[in-house]
Amino acid sequence: MTVNIRIYFLSLIFSFVATNVALASGLELDPEELRGSNSKKAVSVLQNRFYLKAWRPEVGTLFGTITNEAYTDTKLHGFRLGMFLNEWVGIEAQHILTTVRDSADRKALKKKIYRDQYENKLVTADAEVNPIKQIQDFVAVAAPLYGKVNILDLALIYVDLYGTFGISRVNTQQGVKTAVAAGAGQRFYWGDRWSLRLDFRNRSYTETRAGIESRKNAWSTDLSVSYLFFKNTSIAP
Repeated sequence: MTVNIRIYFLSLIFSFVATNVALASGLELDPEELRGSNSKKAVSVLQNRFYLKAWRPEVGTLFGTITNEAYTDTKLHGFRLGMFLNEWVGIEAQHILTTVRDSADRKALKKKIYRDQYENKLVTADAEVNPIKQIQDFVAVAAPLYGKVNILDLALIYVDLYGTFGISRVNTQQGVKTAVAAGAGQRFYWGDRWSLRLDFRNRSYTETRAGIESRKNAWSTDLSVSYLFFKNTSIAP
């Protein structure tokens, strides 16, 4: 009896699934049938681009870090000025200050004490570092790709994927270095005047290590908020 009941319920489940699969395979997705013939509401992700940024000066503040320093913990804070000359190409300058502290590795290294056999005294081990004090960037910005994020049909946020290339003035413990700056990032626009930005950048320059000139790549990442002047009044496709 129990076996017959199980077979009966399995048959019902199989019939339900098979019927719905057959209906789904033969369904024609007619928009008027799905939304109704009287519905004229546009699909949100296909709306025209309303957020234009050409010839709108912007000012922003940033906070970040140097990501590839082994013996120092370098935090970044500063501001940037920029403006797009059209919807895809712009120029930008930023001034960055740093806060430099010893990393956990360097603190541990300094705790190691050795005896100098030549001078017969105790010495501590330390790493050779060249901390960054300030950075000034002057770069071109190219944003050939943009998209839209639809949040529950309540808000439409524009997203730019961009690249940067230019020069940097890096003030280090060994003096001022001229660096090649290149990077990429993504920006999210909301309202009519604000944007949130995540930026990755590398600054490449030469410094002295163990008495030899060597190439240094300082990788940084930062998060920033920008304000765009002049109200946007146009619509772009």
